[in-house]
Amino acid sequence: MRNRSDRLVAVATLGAFVVVTGVLGLVSLYLGAVTQALSDVPRSAPLADYPGRPAPAAEVAGVAPVRYLVLVTDDHGDLASAYLAQLSGRRDALQLISLPANLLVSGDGGAETTLSGRFASAHGAGAVESVERLLSTRVDHLIELKLDEFLRLVDVVGGIRVENRAEMSAEGWHFPSGGLQLSAREASVFVGANRQAMTRLERTEAVLVQLVRGVVSGDALTNPAKVETIGTILRGCLIVDAGLTPGEIRRMALDMHLRVENINGTPLPLAGVSELAGAPVTVADESRLGELADAFAADQLEAWADRQGAPWAPLVTLPPR
Repeated sequence: MRNRSDRLVAVATLGAFVVVTGVLGLVSLYLGAVTQALSDVPRSAPLADYPGRPAPAAEVAGVAPVRYLVLVTDDHGDLASAYLAQLSGRRDALQLISLPANLLVSGDGGAETTLSGRFASAHGAGAVESVERLLSTRVDHLIELKLDEFLRLVDVVGGIRVENRAEMSAEGWHFPSGGLQLSAREASVFVGANRQAMTRLERTEAVLVQLVRGVVSGDALTNPAKVETIGTILRGCLIVDAGLTPGEIRRMALDMHLRVENINGTPLPLAGVSELAGAPVTVADESRLGELADAFAADQLEAWADRQGAPWAPLVTLPPR
């Protein structure tokens, strides 16, 4: 006969099994809800190959990092900013590289244009090709995002906290320097009020990073009501390429274990401001792009970003080129 100690072990083991089974059932339930919420998001054509396209990211221990080009558009459908994001091969870190809309890139036949001009003429696929050629880095997926609609998620996660380097007032709101707690409406004003291109880019990056952190760290993906709200918002503000299927989203969610401190952003290395067809353009620092491309390839973006120090302050007054 079993003694009391054996019975206790058996009961504890059964209890642990029930708890684990329940947790896995809830995880499956909520992942299914998230996948369903994203299944109706509009999709564009798959990203097509072209001569000279960079090779896919190399696998390490059977997995490779995943790269997304996020194109943020304004109320008129014009490109406001862009972000090349890499989800690490270990699925525990997400790094955003911020790209200004007026970034000088190559278009059809190698002709100079801006990233926003490329988006206007050749849509998302053209912007992907220009970014890939600039950084010699392949993009896996394209996401087009309507910013004002997307910012409604700020209220879903209970607000976000960002750092503001320069005091400002706009539309009846006052934003002191230092830490700010923002609602969705405040975030929209905070991002859009300043017309200085680099300041807007910095603020948009800060809001996006904190919003992703809020989704990951809170109950936004485990609360059925919030999942439904998130799905409704995303269906109205996102377009993704056809390769980003609900099945792939589900697999990614199962593998992902993002840590809040590993969700960050930093700007593309920039050299200065020039002029193209009478309009100002921002020029990338080609001498530093190679190091960034190497960091993408080696899945070492966090270490690269740490070496940049405080990169935003020098970009407010870029020198002429």
